[in-house]
Amino acid sequence: MARKNIRLMLTVPAHSDFEQVIDDPIVEGARINTTIPVKLTLEETLSSIKDKTGKKDAWIDLKCRQLRIAKYNVDILQDREIHCIELSHNIKVNTPTEVLFDNGNVSAVVDKVIDNNKLIIPSSIERRKGIPLPSDGEIGLRIGMSATILDPSLIVEGYLTERDKEYVKSAKKIGLHNYMLSFVEQEQDIADLLALDEEAKIIAKIESQRGLDFASNVFPKYRKIFSPLHKRIHLMAARGDLYLQLEPDKIIDACQKIIENDSGAIFASRILESFADPVERPKCNDIFDVYAGMLMGYKRFMIGDDVCRRKDSIRSAIGFFNVLSNKYEELTA
Repeated sequence: MARKNIRLMLTVPAHSDFEQVIDDPIVEGARINTTIPVKLTLEETLSSIKDKTGKKDAWIDLKCRQLRIAKYNVDILQDREIHCIELSHNIKVNTPTEVLFDNGNVSAVVDKVIDNNKLIIPSSIERRKGIPLPSDGEIGLRIGMSATILDPSLIVEGYLTERDKEYVKSAKKIGLHNYMLSFVEQEQDIADLLALDEEAKIIAKIESQRGLDFASNVFPKYRKIFSPLHKRIHLMAARGDLYLQLEPDKIIDACQKIIENDSGAIFASRILESFADPVERPKCNDIFDVYAGMLMGYKRFMIGDDVCRRKDSIRSAIGFFNVLSNKYEELTA
């Protein structure tokens, strides 16, 4: 039976040897997470990645307006802790407001923002509120971890970071033009990248309500007006942050809206997560999750960092994804 063009994208560490796993016919390419430090120059790193992917696509994941922890300090006083978290961007937001870390596993209330980018979060010594300090063996909050602020008053200043621009400059030098843009929310976000690389191919990651508005109202008109670009720009249902940004019951409608506006959209994040650790069999919800994406009409999927940290996990996830895609084709033939 001919395959109905269901494809899988991997997230790979830049320094890893992933040639064997990317050779699987169902794998269309690899995403490079730019938050992971690299030992070589960016040009050397990207050249190596391009060689490893061969004829398949390598995508550079730019962080753009995604908020991340740049610095973190805790003052421990007699009766409380004061957490000072410096963000990667300047922001404006009404306070007090809630902030989420670690995929929503840690929640705290921001008392105020100083210098436009430092979150001040008081906590009780008893850990009854605020951010708990890690116990022995735990990592806790760390530099590079994403921060999610849900308040509708939030304004993130700027879009492409200086590091993003360095990656684009280095990529152009070696003839690499594939980019994923985080938190796309307006037409200008696309224009900012095209101004740096007019040959750019773009996957616009939809990760917020404003992003959904872009996908429904701006993206269709944008591709029609700039018709030469329509094959170079696609959407992604980036469900890691998108799920946190919405009410839980809205994520299904959001994913449906994205695929309705772009038949080439990618279903990504929180996929086959039970393969991140050695398991005898995948979890039932993992199976139904991927299959639901296929039933929605998605033909392109991407698995994330946790699953792709080890080769045996990647191989297992790829193998099972093949099983699911074949089952879908059999039942929908």
